[in-house]
Amino acid sequence: MIDDLVAVCDVCLGEVADGDGVLEVDTAKADRALRAWRAKAGVDPHALFHLTPGARTVKWAVRHHACGTGPVFAYTIAVERVRSWTGLLEWNVHLADKPFLAATDWFDLLDRALHPRRAAVSGILPRIPRDLGGGPVGDT
Repeated sequence: MIDDLVAVCDVCLGEVADGDGVLEVDTAKADRALRAWRAKAGVDPHALFHLTPGARTVKWAVRHHACGTGPVFAYTIAVERVRSWTGLLEWNVHLADKPFLAATDWFDLLDRALHPRRAAVSGILPRIPRDLGGGPVGDT
């Protein structure tokens, strides 16, 4: 079986095999960013972190275990758990209630997977982009 998605290391730009790496985010850094934003934005229930001028999201990173160590306080997902669109969607649902998520680039990571033309050379990417002409993933 060929996986729908491929993990590409942000450090060495090599493909990360199952068991060899992780998708991770520094939750302590995200919590600090969220606290600073809340102090600035106040209690406005309509304020959104990623739309606030000056707010910088904390990046999710793909990394081989051999390419260094992750943050001390990291939320870590084994790359083999995000090899399919279903797996990525399940993680999206799971992460939705995590307070730190708003201060991360999780939704940008999903957008880069869905629209590979906007993607960098690393991250979670489709193994075979379905439509390089800009149409949605899944069109034949």
